[in-house]
Amino acid sequence: MKTNHEIKLGVSLYSYQDTYYFHKQDLEGCLAAAAGAGAEGVEVFPEAMMPEWPYISDAFVDKWNGWMERYDLVPVCVDHFSDRRMWKNRNLSDDELVERGIWYIKTAAKLGCQSIRLLHEEHIGRNTIKRDYLLTDVKIAERLLPVAAEHNIMMALECHAPTSIDDPVHQIYMETAERLGLPFVGLQVDFSSYEYCMSTADVGMFTRQGAHAEILNIVREKQREAYFADRDFEYAEIKEQIEKIGLNDVDKNALRRVPGHKRPHSLLKLKELASQVVYVHGKFYDLDADGQVDNIDYPRVFKALQDGGYKGYICSEFEGNRRMNDAGWVDEIEYVRKHHILMRKCLGYD
Repeated sequence: MKTNHEIKLGVSLYSYQDTYYFHKQDLEGCLAAAAGAGAEGVEVFPEAMMPEWPYISDAFVDKWNGWMERYDLVPVCVDHFSDRRMWKNRNLSDDELVERGIWYIKTAAKLGCQSIRLLHEEHIGRNTIKRDYLLTDVKIAERLLPVAAEHNIMMALECHAPTSIDDPVHQIYMETAERLGLPFVGLQVDFSSYEYCMSTADVGMFTRQGAHAEILNIVREKQREAYFADRDFEYAEIKEQIEKIGLNDVDKNALRRVPGHKRPHSLLKLKELASQVVYVHGKFYDLDADGQVDNIDYPRVFKALQDGGYKGYICSEFEGNRRMNDAGWVDEIEYVRKHHILMRKCLGYD
């Protein structure tokens, strides 16, 4: 559905991962679903949905272009994964990781995309997870920059919770691109940075695993109260109440991030940096009875992007599927359709 809007809406096909995996729809069916939601653009996952990956044939490109024409879609982004641990017995070397990065860039160019989502070392902050390997780092990104320039493909740095686009850890990439005179790295907003409370999708998932629903809902409601009162959430205020109920191991796992969680990242900073953003993931896990995302203030996030002058795509990224599918089939197509209704309302397009 082509429009003249400065902010355009799309779908990351990641949103349809179970629909594809369980053969409810093939790749064309997922594209048709995105178009049916009212999407203008799509983000694609070549490893998951393109059997020819990484050697995309001209015949497949012809078919792809036909689908784009048939469903009136624009290819926006190819999703890049680091894959350093793709083998059980060893890590990939930097040279091998550079080679894979080149595959993503060339694939994006073949498919007519504008960018690759770059899964980089700092996308969820530094030292947040203990591991014995690194993802794509700035040294590898520097080697990829001339290739990105050759093919006119932007490398979008996904800035994901617990970090955000104003976190200094991402700036070394931008500085490297500026130093080389190759402006093919940009910031990608992920709405996870603006979550203000635990999602009902997580509450349900952990409860089914054995957590106390009472504990999780106390935390969720206190987080909501703090957000709408424009103050920090303080876990200490409810710690005694929760400990009286008694925490089991599943409760502790569910709450592992809660004590350090204060409030979402700054929407003022999002507004300030919006004009430097090259791509956006409209993350969501669940929708409430009013069609609102239940743990992210979508109207305010969208207003910050609009007021800051963002021009580009916001693609639905539904991640409630793997949080709810243990309880039964999750209709990803319907969730994304409702999500697009919400996004259009936030932007004033309906």
